[in-house]
Amino acid sequence: MSKTPGFSGRIFIPTGEPEGLRIVEKSNRTGQGLVFPRAQFTEARRRPELKRTGVYLLWGPGESGQLPRVYVGEGDAVLPRLDQHTRQKGFWTHAAAFTSKDQNLDKAHVQYPEARPFQAAARVTSWRR
Repeated sequence: MSKTPGFSGRIFIPTGEPEGLRIVEKSNRTGQGLVFPRAQFTEARRRPELKRTGVYLLWGPGESGQLPRVYVGEGDAVLPRLDQHTRQKGFWTHAAAFTSKDQNLDKAHVQYPEARPFQAAARVTSWRR
């Protein structure tokens, strides 16, 4: 088994609520993540990070109750997609969005990481996109 080297990271909690909106950064990387419960989407949508190109995940209870249901998407700006899913997808209880701190990502950059979860699922199940 290969050993992954350690790294440093930073979590900023703007509201002071550990289970609320969190902004996550890995040291020496240009990317960042926002993680938040759906109940705090109104606050999260004010964040400038969501106006950038990125990949996002929505998750909530699964239909069978065993595994969570997960939706993976991407957008030239993540916010309009999340707004759309707030109206059209009722299942999700939490979201995570991954963007660049320096606005160096474009749509071509995010299509690969968006496809990776589907490739992993296809390897371990008979599920296909």
